Amino acid sequence: MHFSILIILIFIPGCNTLQDHNSEVMPEDFYFSLTYGTYGKQKIDTFHDIVVKDLVEDGTIEAKISLTLDEKQAIYDEMMKIGVMNELELEKEEGCETEPPSISQWYIQMNGETKSFTYMSFCDYTEDALALVKLEDYIHKVVSSKEEYRDLPESNGYYE
Repeated sequence: MHFSILIILIFIPGCNTLQDHNSEVMPEDFYFSLTYGTYGKQKIDTFHDIVVKDLVEDGTIEAKISLTLDEKQAIYDEMMKIGVMNELELEKEEGCETEPPSISQWYIQMNGETKSFTYMSFCDYTEDALALVKLEDYIHKVVSSKEEYRDLPESNGYYE
C-alpha cells in the first residue's frame, strides 16, 4: 500500500510538468523578417540574422544579431497563439491616417509555407492587428535586450 502511494507521488509531479509545457515543437525552417516602426525603418530578419535600428536624424544602422533557439521558440509560441499563419483580419472598413505613419511588414516561413502581409498604423485596431502589435513589441524587447543591440548608438532626435 505504501509502495503504491510512493509511486503515485513520484509520477504525479512528472505529469504536471508535462501538462504545464504547452509549446509546440518549432519547425526547423522557422524564420521571419519583420520591418516595423515609424516609416518602417526598423527590421529584424532571422533569415540573415540582421537587425536594423532607426537612429531617427542619424539614419539607420545595421547589425548582425542572432536570436537563440529559446528566443525563437518563444516567438514561435506567441505566433501560434495568435494563429499568424491563418487568415488575419487586419483592417476595419473605416480608415484614418496617422502622422508619421507606422508600417509593419511581415514575412514568415515555417513548415514549407510562407506568408507575408503589411499593415499601417490604425486609429482603431482589429483584434488580430492588436495581437500583432503586441507581438512586435515582444520581439523588439527580446532583440533590444541583447548586448549587441545595446552597443548600437542611441537614436538622435524624434519624430513629430
